[in-house]
Amino acid sequence: MSTGGGSVRDLTALLSALRRARFQHPAHAAQLHARLLVSAGARPHPHPVLLTQLVSLYAAAGRLADALRAFRAHLPSANLHTYAVLVSALARPHPALAFSLFSGSRRQLRPNPHVISAVLAACAGLQPLCGRQVHACAAKVVPPGDVFVYTGMVDAYAKGGDMESSRKVFDEMPIRGATSWNALLVGYTRNKMCLEALSVFRELAAQGREVSLDQVRVSSVLSACTVAGALDFGRQVHACAAKVGLELSAVCVSNALLDMYTRCGCSRESLALLYAVGYRDVVTWNIIIRGCIHDNRFKEACVLFRSMVRSGTLPDDVAFATVLQASAYMSAWAIGASMHASVVKTGFLDSDGVASSLISMYSRCGCLDDAHRAFVGAKDHLHVMPWTAMITALQQHGYGMQAIDVFENMLENGIPPDHITFVSVLSSCSHSGFVEQGHKYFDSMTEVHKITPWNEHYACMVDMFGRAGLLTEAKRFIHQMRPKPDASVLGALLSACMNCGDLEMGKEVAKKLFVIDPGNTGNYVLLANIYASRGRLEAAKEVRRWIMFQELRKEKGRSLISN
Repeated sequence: MSTGGGSVRDLTALLSALRRARFQHPAHAAQLHARLLVSAGARPHPHPVLLTQLVSLYAAAGRLADALRAFRAHLPSANLHTYAVLVSALARPHPALAFSLFSGSRRQLRPNPHVISAVLAACAGLQPLCGRQVHACAAKVVPPGDVFVYTGMVDAYAKGGDMESSRKVFDEMPIRGATSWNALLVGYTRNKMCLEALSVFRELAAQGREVSLDQVRVSSVLSACTVAGALDFGRQVHACAAKVGLELSAVCVSNALLDMYTRCGCSRESLALLYAVGYRDVVTWNIIIRGCIHDNRFKEACVLFRSMVRSGTLPDDVAFATVLQASAYMSAWAIGASMHASVVKTGFLDSDGVASSLISMYSRCGCLDDAHRAFVGAKDHLHVMPWTAMITALQQHGYGMQAIDVFENMLENGIPPDHITFVSVLSSCSHSGFVEQGHKYFDSMTEVHKITPWNEHYACMVDMFGRAGLLTEAKRFIHQMRPKPDASVLGALLSACMNCGDLEMGKEVAKKLFVIDPGNTGNYVLLANIYASRGRLEAAKEVRRWIMFQELRKEKGRSLISN
């Protein structure tokens, strides 16, 4: 008796060899593939079960190209399980290809829950429409009670930033498991919707689910408390975690607690927790070092980094990026250069976060040539961070034209800009007087790159119009804003009034600023200078007397240059 690629005995032997190799010797995939082809004899394609195991073996060995090649060579033998295995392997490294395979399976076979759950992991890296297409397919072939698939749907929408759809899928689930609640909670936390995350946790508590706390749930809600500044609620979660033994036993929970107390300025609690934690991994050290930077204790951050290395904990890319930030804030070139050497030795130069931190560090130390060398070593990476860091460095050093050239080069290389990139580019246009080009870049944010402008972008545009003497255009631009102008936008308009000597508009803008940002002495000084420029010296003195009466103090500027 034969079965689609040899005798039953051959099939069983090959199947056993493939399964054994997957766990013990994944590198033997090519040899087993050759053996499979020989055993197939005159038949052009192997048995579907053998093909599935072969694809799985190639994927386990990290040879995705070979897995895809074997799949395509024997496509007639592929069944839904084969598609599920390959789509699952490609979902994260190659989401577009995984989705394409899923679409192909729909044309040949009716997808089942396994294929759908496999492709959901790819949807986070694709356009929202892809997730909706998978959802529509799932509604036809997956029963509503399939917790695994619909939890994956909640997670996929959340990773794509569509929390409204994520919540809708969650609410429509007739049965919800612990992972379903975790997916929703983590989704809200990841998308910085911290109040909603806390609301979900309260919802859990109201259903009497306190005893089902796990480390994913607790660490997620603690992260939400950290971002929202909800320290009291975080302490309550801490108490619940301590009751079920998660405070010190789960590293991710203790790290989340440490991060919360550190960022909220509770040094006593953070130190007590730090001494209580027996095991400190690199994440623990990163939290402590980042906390020092948050409190402007930059020198201490560098000392802690050395302590981490002496303790035997190997720094990761986050640790190097963090300590480079501390060096940048201190303008400590020697420390930064030493860290650069360590980065090269440990092989973290390929990290986009480290590369951008190196560029920023050298720029803040006034070494633009070193910053450019660090950028040249990193610009082959297809990530926006090093490009943005270089554009910002050039802009801060007054090389606006060169910053714009780097931005254009970035677009030519197919690197999509982000919000921070456009802040630096628009600021470059503002300081260089490129009004028309700046307006073009601002329009391209929404029309080409689908980026919603922040108030910082509007402030750059207002500053650009003001520096060019186009005060009426600046005011018209503010009136056309969709979000309500904040202190940064109105402050830019007040500076424009100063540049153009428009006292009446300056008084009007200053009046609004004194309401929404009463503690900013710079706004009072600007108004006083506008009065003085128009010859209204008594009015200028009156504004300055008001500053003293309100006991407002202007922060003194300080310079620090590393020896």
